[in-house]
Amino acid sequence: MDQLKELSGKKLAAEIKEWCIDEVENLKAETGSSPHLLVLQYGEDAASKAYTNRIAKNCENIGIEFEYQQIKDDPESFLAILKNANQDPKITSIMVQQPLPDELKDSLEMINPKKDIEGITSASLGKLFAGYDTLVPATAEACMEILDYYNIPLKGQRAVVVGRSNIVGKPVSILLQQRHATVTMCHSRTRDLTAELQNADIVVAAVGRPKLITAEMLTGNSIVIDVGTNFVDGKLIGDVDFDSSAEKVKMITPVPGGVGTVTNQVLMRNIVKSFKNLH
Repeated sequence: MDQLKELSGKKLAAEIKEWCIDEVENLKAETGSSPHLLVLQYGEDAASKAYTNRIAKNCENIGIEFEYQQIKDDPESFLAILKNANQDPKITSIMVQQPLPDELKDSLEMINPKKDIEGITSASLGKLFAGYDTLVPATAEACMEILDYYNIPLKGQRAVVVGRSNIVGKPVSILLQQRHATVTMCHSRTRDLTAELQNADIVVAAVGRPKLITAEMLTGNSIVIDVGTNFVDGKLIGDVDFDSSAEKVKMITPVPGGVGTVTNQVLMRNIVKSFKNLH
């Protein structure tokens, strides 16, 4: 594949990581303390635990203090820890791992917006919608970082976002609109997805269905940002059929090595930003 067509996230992620390392060192020198992340998990979801382990490693590499608490079958303790974390000045960032049981789903709203590094509370999302400065969901911001890194114009471009989650589809559509793109939101009930994609200059695929989008649905002018992280037969693949689509489209992110790689470091940057919010 022509390397100019592949929107690799590796160099960009490395640059963001270096910024975070330098910034944490500066903050330690200025304040005598460093960013401190609490990851709180309820239950024993294996995928969440694996994700937590990756976050712990990233924090260690950058100099961020990491704390993990796992609660099983005790909703009151979970809520008490979350409440205390909001009030504890030492803890500057909070992540609540999902999935959560129904009785705890509203607990996400308890997170102090200044410590909400995933940008998932209604306060954070509301600020994003209104155009105020806030912590933005890392995956949505990673999509924008890749577009900017490769100098892809957004003003006046037609963007199609496939997927409407609160952590990717909806926020990335807002970010694209704020940069003057014309955005169409698609999802599982879109009547003719191919027709919508054929009109797109930029496609953001964030629906969580492996190889949902094929080369036949795209055009030679498509710039594709594939957010999908689907494990099939032990292999990580995206929402776009990469092998066939890469030969046709103008540019495309690989999976792995694309959006996810950048997302990991944007999350670290959000941890640094949350520390600054509180100091």
